[in-house]
Amino acid sequence: MDVAALRHKSDSIYSFCLNEKEAEIRLLTKKDDDILKVELIYNDKYSFHECVKSLLMPKICSDDIYDYYVLRIELKDKRFAYVFRITQLDGKQFYFSESGVNESYDIKKGYYDFFQISFANKSDIIPINDRLVNRCFYQIFVDRFYKDNDNNNPRINIRWGDKIDRNTLAGGTLKGIEQKLDYLCSLGIDAIYLTPIFKSYSNHKYDTIDYYTVSRDFGDETSLKSLIEEMHKRGMIILLDGVFNHVSDDFFAFDDVKNNGEKSIYFDWFFIEGHKIDMVRKNYETFASCINLPRLNLNNEQVQDYIIEVGLHYAKLFHIDGFRLDVSDEIPHAFWIRFRRAMQAVNPHFILLGENWHNAHAYLNSGQEFDSIMNYAFTKEVLNYVAYQKYDARTFKNRIISNLFRYKTNVNYNLLNLLSSHDVDRFFNETKHDVDLYLIGYALLYIYIGVPCLYYGDEIGLDGGYDPYNRACFNWDEKTWDKKINENIIKLIHIHNHEMINSLQFKIDEHHGLLRIIRENEKKRIVLYVNLSNRVHNIALNGEILIANNYQFHKLLNKGFIMMKEVKNHEED
Repeated sequence: MDVAALRHKSDSIYSFCLNEKEAEIRLLTKKDDDILKVELIYNDKYSFHECVKSLLMPKICSDDIYDYYVLRIELKDKRFAYVFRITQLDGKQFYFSESGVNESYDIKKGYYDFFQISFANKSDIIPINDRLVNRCFYQIFVDRFYKDNDNNNPRINIRWGDKIDRNTLAGGTLKGIEQKLDYLCSLGIDAIYLTPIFKSYSNHKYDTIDYYTVSRDFGDETSLKSLIEEMHKRGMIILLDGVFNHVSDDFFAFDDVKNNGEKSIYFDWFFIEGHKIDMVRKNYETFASCINLPRLNLNNEQVQDYIIEVGLHYAKLFHIDGFRLDVSDEIPHAFWIRFRRAMQAVNPHFILLGENWHNAHAYLNSGQEFDSIMNYAFTKEVLNYVAYQKYDARTFKNRIISNLFRYKTNVNYNLLNLLSSHDVDRFFNETKHDVDLYLIGYALLYIYIGVPCLYYGDEIGLDGGYDPYNRACFNWDEKTWDKKINENIIKLIHIHNHEMINSLQFKIDEHHGLLRIIRENEKKRIVLYVNLSNRVHNIALNGEILIANNYQFHKLLNKGFIMMKEVKNHEED
């Protein structure tokens, strides 16, 4: 047994409460190590030294590095203590505790070094977010979604649908979105995330001039209120883009610093080297290397107070349902804790969705900062498996398992999964316009654990490479739509909604190049098979076909998928 490969510690992604009465314990061991079985030796914390109980821990999955032993256990007491007993294939036993691995363990002195759930405090438990869990999101780049007929903005510089560039203003508005709410509902969409709407000169609005003013390019405060009211009437929720990491160089506080240097009361609102701003030398911190986007110093309590007031303004006055938080991983944890508390004092269900591209464990696993992140880790794995075909099914399965074990179980149900956005090439472009591959990607999106998000236009096959070409105008002429894409994505959304896919447990496996994803509970089982193996696979029907592509006479062809609602008592193959 490779002792160095063992992974576990208390109060972490390896040991946590799912609710006040149930805990999940995880132990990672070296893949295919010489282990016969793993047992959890446990009892209530203050009874452990008197006697212990044991339960066999099932090995639920493996990736290319680890075997994953996972056990969910009912808590009779909110204080729980345990160690692991590992039996090798040769029968030799070892105990794994906070003191490491030993051949024997003194139960009577266990209070020194057992692992523990010290107390199942409700406020420490991350719930599956009821406001997110069975939603289908739709991201809208406001300027490019729909131009209402009343928009005579003189800043518009192209006809709708013409080729765009970084300086294009096409004329999409909040009123235009409101006019298309029935269209979105017909798709099965019940949540919208808007790119920024605050006053700005750009088309994208990530360079905020005034947080308290809705950009006149998009409408005004009345049109925002009207949109939100109409969405709420339909049972939809809305997230605005909170761009709090940086502002425009025309932002009032930065203007004051440009004029007054260190005499400005706002001098410490930014990260400045020296006594005054030098726009040529760029002696201040910015977003990336964008000289026109100075970074706010959110270590400064005055700046924190200001941004919190901005958030409260939109939570109280407009009743938004949450923020998507731009560049959220570059902002102090202490601020996000304050921000969350302030927003949820107004609305206990207020949602915070971080733009974290990488492992966001530190932001998600305390329950004190974000509800969710944009799960670009999922995006990358689908690209490698489906679009680029760098992975076979086994590698994809391994990578997905590894990603799932970054977080506590309940967190995975809250993550926002996506294939396209305003920051990456559209998925259609990545698949080189291969509709079969494109539909496989979306079948994976709508069965995967977490909350699916569709980027505007992906449901009709809207194409586009990297920024700005991923931000083209939505073409409302239905004759131009890819009907196969449109019909299948609508069907996938409706399956996700009708079957409440994200309320079901998640499993993934692979057999001879055939990928299988299972979502199930005690009453039903939804199974997706994907074939990218360059061979034909026989798929025995055991229930109702919900959707399929390249499936003929029980045979799943290459670049094909089938999603079935299976009979629950079907034996595992």
